[in-house]
Amino acid sequence: MELKVDESYDNELKEIEFYKNSRIHQLMLPYIGFNYQEHRVLLVAESHYLGNEEDRKKIANFKEWYEDKGDITLSQEGHINTREVVEQWFSNGNGLFQKIKKELENANIDIKYFWERIAFMNFFIVPSTNGSREICSTKEVEKKSLTNFEQVIKILKPNYILFLSKKSYYIFKRENSEYLKKTSSFCHPTSICWYKKGKDGKKSKDEFKEKIEIIFKS
Repeated sequence: MELKVDESYDNELKEIEFYKNSRIHQLMLPYIGFNYQEHRVLLVAESHYLGNEEDRKKIANFKEWYEDKGDITLSQEGHINTREVVEQWFSNGNGLFQKIKKELENANIDIKYFWERIAFMNFFIVPSTNGSREICSTKEVEKKSLTNFEQVIKILKPNYILFLSKKSYYIFKRENSEYLKKTSSFCHPTSICWYKKGKDGKKSKDEFKEKIEIIFKS
């Protein structure tokens, strides 16, 4: 199953500081479905992660990673290629993609239809060196990631921003962005919290399903 993508935003996105001068950073450009403009939904997860120890060492110094002008190469570049990751795993992946697929099935929303009508990115601009576990971020990483994210949303102009990472959402929330009113947050689908009931008695996974039903079925 192949997804149609929209590359019409790429020239603008590649003018953003983080993406501009580094081929390896451009691998992390957002995935944008071909029919994104129909609903303008931006799905935001947390971070890519690297499984190779040598690759992790290459990005351990955030300053060097951020200022890369083409010197850094990774043995497993596919791990941080947002578009490649989505296209490879959206229908048969594990972890985050499997959990999203499950809620789409529960909502009777076709998976290809959904992914071709949303954009997707990770909030953090550096991959996790903590394996597949939650990223260990510094204030500098958070600040630079927030700046990059704000520049992305100015270009994509989403009507809905759906955070699948509370950690990322709280960083964004502190900024009190004009886009905050368009934002909803949910627990990361691979966390225990995805299945836990909140103060309103609803599980995060059910709240996510309800939100996408409102957007895609209204």
